[in-house]
Amino acid sequence: MTANINVNTNANTNQPHHTPANNITNDAKLMTSLSSSQSLDTSKQPAAPTQNLPSPSPNAPQQQSTRLAATSWQLWATFIVLVSLCLWSSWALINQEWTRPIGDLFLSSAQLDIASMATQLHVVATSVVALLAGGLLGVVSILLQQLVKNPLASDTTLGVGVGAQLAMLIVTLFVPSLAIYGGIYVAFVGAIISMGLVFALSAPSRFNPLILILAGLVVNILLAAVANVLVLFFAERSNGMLSWAAGFLAQNSWHTSMMLAITAVVMAVVCLPLLKPLTLMSLDDMQAKRLGVPINGIRALVVLIVAVITALVVSEVGLIGFIGLGAASLVNALGISSISKRLAAAFGLGALLLWLTSNLALLLEPVLNMQIPAGAMTGILGAPLIIWLILRQRRERIETVTPMLTGKHTPIAFWRWGIGVIVMIILACLLVQDVNGWGLSTDWAITEQYRLPRSLSAAATGLMLAVAGVLLQTLTRNPMASPEVLGVSSGAALGVVLGFLLLPSLGLSAGSGTLLMSGLSGAIAVLLLIVWLARRVSSGYLLLVGIGIAAMMDGVMHMVKLSGDPRLEAMLSWLSGTTYSAQPSTVWYLMGIALVLLTLSLLLIKPLRVLGLGTGVARNLGVAVTPVTIALLALVAALSTASTLAVGPLSFIGLMVPHLATSLGAVRLERQLPVAALLGAGVMVLADWIGRYVIFPYELPAGTIAAIIGGAYFLWLIRKVPVAVSR
Repeated sequence: MTANINVNTNANTNQPHHTPANNITNDAKLMTSLSSSQSLDTSKQPAAPTQNLPSPSPNAPQQQSTRLAATSWQLWATFIVLVSLCLWSSWALINQEWTRPIGDLFLSSAQLDIASMATQLHVVATSVVALLAGGLLGVVSILLQQLVKNPLASDTTLGVGVGAQLAMLIVTLFVPSLAIYGGIYVAFVGAIISMGLVFALSAPSRFNPLILILAGLVVNILLAAVANVLVLFFAERSNGMLSWAAGFLAQNSWHTSMMLAITAVVMAVVCLPLLKPLTLMSLDDMQAKRLGVPINGIRALVVLIVAVITALVVSEVGLIGFIGLGAASLVNALGISSISKRLAAAFGLGALLLWLTSNLALLLEPVLNMQIPAGAMTGILGAPLIIWLILRQRRERIETVTPMLTGKHTPIAFWRWGIGVIVMIILACLLVQDVNGWGLSTDWAITEQYRLPRSLSAAATGLMLAVAGVLLQTLTRNPMASPEVLGVSSGAALGVVLGFLLLPSLGLSAGSGTLLMSGLSGAIAVLLLIVWLARRVSSGYLLLVGIGIAAMMDGVMHMVKLSGDPRLEAMLSWLSGTTYSAQPSTVWYLMGIALVLLTLSLLLIKPLRVLGLGTGVARNLGVAVTPVTIALLALVAALSTASTLAVGPLSFIGLMVPHLATSLGAVRLERQLPVAALLGAGVMVLADWIGRYVIFPYELPAGTIAAIIGGAYFLWLIRKVPVAVSR
């Protein structure tokens, strides 16, 4: 059996393209015309074909002037609004914490008493760090977007910060002296490795936008799974690391402020000579080379700058997500074209966004009676911000080359796959490891009480997530759609957490039924948001929705871990995705729900297959598009919620298994859906069994093992994508 990758080019030629590369087209063409007139005398290479350039319009100067005036007005209006919010929140914070005259707040720390100095550092130094760190992260995202010509690129989406964080965690656990005296160097190595891995995975597709973001998503999840394993192994030694990783900006000295200020000045000096090459690199690579731009050298230098800045920020204040992406997205939404103005605007917008977030976190601390990390706040506030930005760019399109994994059509013996899954469940229950080593268990009481419920729960959740992945990928005609990637599972988990916290205050018990309804509400809300946005934006931007919702969930998880609330401590193992709490009294209900939902999915195969051809074709063939779509969305929400409630949020099963079924020969939907269901059950049973015994007597969550298996599979899959069509 062989698997091939088809490349499907999705380009909307009726809509204008406004990616960062296209935002600076006018400046690039102007430099091209100026430089080409000089290069013609010294180079024998032919000039770029003139027919590829649009003919100038008589009204072009006037239109460009009007556009620049509108951009300038929008930029200043945005800055004024952000500055006003920052000043208001800062004033509220000063009134809350500072009891001396305002002028004393800016005195030298040596002139203040200990209590006043601590408050000054908590307010002023923290604000300075927020401004500098946010500005630097904004510049990093703009440089990354300029480098790969992708408006979705940032330190968050490309895994740069996660790599730096993981490197710091490893060194803190095993070589603590190196973490103390060389934290920035350690973080730099981690950032370079993670960024290099993402670029290596997406290089065969010529850094196709969706492939690049998918590679970043895979690396993010895979590195996070490795970090979870280390935290589980060294729980006590990593407690302080978890607090730092959440992104605390609170300061007790001016050291970090000085480091970031020096970095900002050096970065400005280094970036000045790169402005013209980066502008010319927005053109085709061949044109840029003809104009004398050392493309490979510039790319290496930009990667080095990005890694150094990210490493410094992560080593000093921890992981701050979404600020860079939010600032860069604001710059793109404002239509700023010049690279120098883009970098300056990104610095200012990133600084203001993180300053505002830091102020809000400090203001909420006495209200919630707990320390609130700014990094967690950026995740919680980042999702609404990104959704708003997506709506602002709803008329824009990203030219995409989507990888479609196809397999050679082969006959499928479903009974063999079914027997295989049953045998796997039996072996997972009987083949065990104990203090005496490996052997076959003969104690039916223990098997019935513990092992069988866990294996059946794993099988049921894997089946439901795989079916949900097939339904979403067919419905959206997007091979990267899944409950995990689009945020449906995170929405369900967030609904369960909120239900667990809020239902008792409403006089309702947080039982299985009420938690199921709250999780279902979260999943349906996310699905409705995705469907609503899908009609307004290109498919590339929908990935940001899932990333944003996942970041929101990650921020909530950090808040749960740091809250110290004993009610929430019990949820931590569930949030890691484990079958540990599976009970004999409930597992059969879960199996029944899985089989009922699978049956409903099989009944919807025919209208789903027609709907996958497009809504217009489906209507012409007599399919009731709206009722079928609503039924499918409700089914996906039920599948995602039931699996999430049973074992917690999982990664990669819904994304990986449909591709795996296709590569095995289940090409048609009638075959893909049942094969994916069986494969999903088998993969989760295997992941749960490995997690139980791989480090016996300790245990790893099935979700962590599934993330590692799925991440390794997708690392291989992405490398199989052929060279994309020329941009």
